[in-house]
Amino acid sequence: MENLEVAELSVAPGTRRRHKIELVELADGTAVRIPLDIIHGGQPGPKLYLGAAIHGDEVDGVAILFRALADIDPAALRGSIVCVPVQHPLSFHADHRLPISQFMKSPLDQAPADAWACFPGDADGNLAQILAATLFDMIKECDWAVDIHTPTRGGRYVPIAILPHPNLGETHAKAEEMAHAFGSGWIMRTDSGFYVADGILCVEATRAGVPAFTFETGEGGRLEEDVIDDGATYIRNVMKWLGMIDGDPMPAARTYVMREFLGLRAQRGGLLLNRKKLGDLVKAGDTLCSIVDIYGDEVETIVAPEDGVFVRTTTLSTVSRGERAATLGLL
Repeated sequence: MENLEVAELSVAPGTRRRHKIELVELADGTAVRIPLDIIHGGQPGPKLYLGAAIHGDEVDGVAILFRALADIDPAALRGSIVCVPVQHPLSFHADHRLPISQFMKSPLDQAPADAWACFPGDADGNLAQILAATLFDMIKECDWAVDIHTPTRGGRYVPIAILPHPNLGETHAKAEEMAHAFGSGWIMRTDSGFYVADGILCVEATRAGVPAFTFETGEGGRLEEDVIDDGATYIRNVMKWLGMIDGDPMPAARTYVMREFLGLRAQRGGLLLNRKKLGDLVKAGDTLCSIVDIYGDEVETIVAPEDGVFVRTTTLSTVSRGERAATLGLL
């Protein structure tokens, strides 16, 4: 077997290398570097890209990856893993969805600001575009990809695999097969909304021939043991399904394949009281949450307009008019 070439690294078969590649230089000369964890198996097999924390407060994904890969034996691994546990180091340092210091310094220069949404990137562009281009150079050399996210602070998702746009043909079909093997029990297969828009990491990876999906789980800014353990199991399910490690994937007890997200926003301000649990099946007309004013009087009841699954809840104790209170996955 030949060495695996990733960025400026050359990794011998049956070995694991941790390394950082330079991304950009800041005004004071500080080099921003992207961390890599590369495992080149001792036996032939597929090449899997795993990424997390392209938004800096999405820390559960970082822990999911180091737990999933903790006991991988490079000599026994069939194939290779290209893992980028922190895809956006500046956002991670800021503990924020975006690299807020750079954005505040020059907001016009930083547009587009969200690297996740400007793939395949531009090596001569702004910070977000340079980052996307650097990551995409690695992604397009892989055979499969999973991009791990959490909602930003104040939101919580069921562990859901969100597929790229279904117009991407055979590669989309392969991504859907991988999402079922993933085994979380929730899959979003939609043709509308920002998750399937041009420029999103998994959309552009799939367009380039690398089946990929976005995995949302947990809540931003928090490390949660159950989320980490479950997420690590799902990642290892994919590795088993691909034949990279021994064993069979652990299937979900039941899988819900949904067709659309439906976000419900508050029309009144106040304290938010959830009336349903995350993951509950709901019927049209069911009460999802209530909003009460500071005197305890109910000022709004938010109900499900259609049947669906309660896939994303708001964990903030208060809402203002226009803020998202709940999200359904429509079946």
